[in-house]
Amino acid sequence: KLRCHLPIVGVEGSRLRVGSETREQVEGKCYAFDDSFEHEAWHDGSSTRIVLIFDVWHPDFSDEEVKFLSYLQKSQMKEEERLSANDDSEDNFYSVLRKTKNLLHDSTWWIDSSGEPLAPAATPAATPAATLAATATPTTSTSTES
Repeated sequence: KLRCHLPIVGVEGSRLRVGSETREQVEGKCYAFDDSFEHEAWHDGSSTRIVLIFDVWHPDFSDEEVKFLSYLQKSQMKEEERLSANDDSEDNFYSVLRKTKNLLHDSTWWIDSSGEPLAPAATPAATPAATLAATATPTTSTSTES
C-alpha cells in the first residue's frame, strides 16, 4: 500500500520518518510513501495536530493482487477484533478504540498555536474536512504514529 499523510492543522513541530529519511511536515502538503518501509511520525508542537491519513493500493498491483490483499487485510482486522475481545491487557487496536470512544464530550481540547482554546464556533469539528477525517475508517499499521 501507499500511505498518505495530509497535515491539515498544527504541523509546527511535526516530522515524518520513512526508512532513514526524516522530513519536517508542511501544512497542506501531502506525503505519500510505501508503508512496507519502517515509518513513524512525531509531533512536538504546542497546538492540536490533525492529519488526514489514508491508504491507497500501490499502482503496480494488478486487480487480482488488490482483491487478494484486501481479503487478507479484512481477515486480519476481524481476527484482531476477535482476539482483542478476550485480551485484558488493553494493549491492542480495538481495546484502545473502545477505551477512547467516549473520552471527548466537548470541543474544549482544541487549542490554537498560542495554546489558547478555540471558541466552539471555530472548532475544526464543525468543518467538512474535519468531519471527513473523523468518519474515515482506520487501517492497521505496524508504524508508530503520534
